[in-house]
Amino acid sequence: MEAHGTGTGLGDPIEVEGLSRAWRRFTGRSQFCALGSVKSNIGHLEPAAGLAGLVKVLLAMEHGVVPGSLHVRRPNDHIRFEDSPFFLVDRAWVWGREGGPRRGAVSAFGMGGVNAHVIVEEPPRVERGVEVVQDSHLVRVTGADERAVRELAAAYADHLTAAPDADPGDFARTVNTGRAAQRWTTAVHGTGRAELAARLTEIADGTTQPVRSAGRQVTAFLYTGQGSQYAGMARRLLTTEPHFRDALHECADLLAPHLDVPLLDLLHGDARHLLDETRYAQPAVVSVEVALTRLLAEAGVRPDTVAGHSLGELTAAWAAGVLTLPDLLRLTAVRGALMQGRSTDGTMAVVHTGTATLTEALRNHPGVEIAAYNGRTHTVTGPEQDIARFCEESPYRTQRLTVSHAFHSAAMEPAVRPFAEAVAATALRAPELSFADTLTGDWHTAATATDPQRWAAAIRRPVRFAQALTTLATEGPHVVWEIGPHPQLLPMARSVLAEPHPVWVPTLHRERNDQVQLHAALAAHHRATGAELDWAALHAGKNQRTTTAPTYPFARQELTAPPARRATANAVSHPLFDHPYEHRSEAE
Repeated sequence: MEAHGTGTGLGDPIEVEGLSRAWRRFTGRSQFCALGSVKSNIGHLEPAAGLAGLVKVLLAMEHGVVPGSLHVRRPNDHIRFEDSPFFLVDRAWVWGREGGPRRGAVSAFGMGGVNAHVIVEEPPRVERGVEVVQDSHLVRVTGADERAVRELAAAYADHLTAAPDADPGDFARTVNTGRAAQRWTTAVHGTGRAELAARLTEIADGTTQPVRSAGRQVTAFLYTGQGSQYAGMARRLLTTEPHFRDALHECADLLAPHLDVPLLDLLHGDARHLLDETRYAQPAVVSVEVALTRLLAEAGVRPDTVAGHSLGELTAAWAAGVLTLPDLLRLTAVRGALMQGRSTDGTMAVVHTGTATLTEALRNHPGVEIAAYNGRTHTVTGPEQDIARFCEESPYRTQRLTVSHAFHSAAMEPAVRPFAEAVAATALRAPELSFADTLTGDWHTAATATDPQRWAAAIRRPVRFAQALTTLATEGPHVVWEIGPHPQLLPMARSVLAEPHPVWVPTLHRERNDQVQLHAALAAHHRATGAELDWAALHAGKNQRTTTAPTYPFARQELTAPPARRATANAVSHPLFDHPYEHRSEAE
């Protein structure tokens, strides 16, 4: 029982008598309940006295110890404690549970006649689940101005350096979700305390600059095509990011009727060697792209404009709202199987030259076609012997690709009609986002996005990716993400989009840790746009907890009162007034 505790000979007996009468309706036990008042420890806080008592009870619950009331020499002679439910806590008292939760009551008899009495019970004990092991941690630093951001970053760095047992995941969750976003912000990532502290120090010393939160920033997503796949892709995200895991499992369930090998076995199991086959590679790539898109959406990053390269255009269509997820995965499996069934005596190569010179060079190689217009480079396709002869005779630098088929060539013609029939049986909708068409290089319209013949023709005809990028650039994207297992499109995009100068962000990279790469991408996005991420969602499902962290560096100023004016004879002055108030007579 946290008493109001007036500390007077009259007030204390009245309070104890009132409490005893109230409790005697429920129990006849005597001296079982501890009684104290925080006023003996910190003094009387007047209107805040009741709040101080509540804080004391909550802290005592947390630590299981009630601090003793100070200066107790002899109990008040007018209080008969032996006949009451209470005993006076004159020294630290261990607060046990005795088979039930701790409960405390607080009395507050406020100035002005406001009386309150509350009973507080500790919440049920929640066992912490198994913490999801993290490969990387993302920390936001936000403040009202640049000074505050730098000082807070320095405090964070000192805290992580001075606390060798601090869990960086708990620290990141605490500062990311427990501190409101302010005008200036930045973010860093690190694999542990030392790396986080080092990057926070770079903010403190000005190496990394905070940005001011701005209005809406345009974000573009580019979806990678086939050829980006590899065994074990995105495996670490499956174990470190619950949102990614849930989305990938959903894709696996939806693909089960359309694949004879489970998706997760293809990605990370014993069937990984099958990823070189088109019928397996295409659903695997699209599923990873879907899971990445879902993860970014949960984190607060959503596209305003999209494009995709070949297979990636199907995922872009789903992102733009043209396809539902079940239809996307079904059509991807159908597309992969149809293309897998074509002749395997073809191949492809990259040619480093412009469109005009390549077109002229192909006059002497009628079996070779242009498969993709990628800007400064192009992809050619055709029968194995024709591609080999072209690469040998070409004056331009060429690079053979490791592919199973000559995609976007005459060899794909038999797959066009069956795929058009599959798309025709699918409900398609007009795009909800600006969506660049790589068949024409222009924007998709409601007519093109819902035309089955157009989606089938894309199997056979070349990918006009450079033209689509030029179209997408008219939206003025501030950040361009490549959504896929490995960056293939960003180098092309950089060569095409000289203006404007967006921030280029790859989601995954074959040679890098998945979560480290993702957190680097999210930090780059946050620093480039100042747009707020959904920090609570980023930590959801990881079983991290709130811990201690440095407080905010308020810009404190010492206020001095202005010099008082000389008061007249009938002036009234009070410390609460900035200036004396001069009373005037009715005559004045």
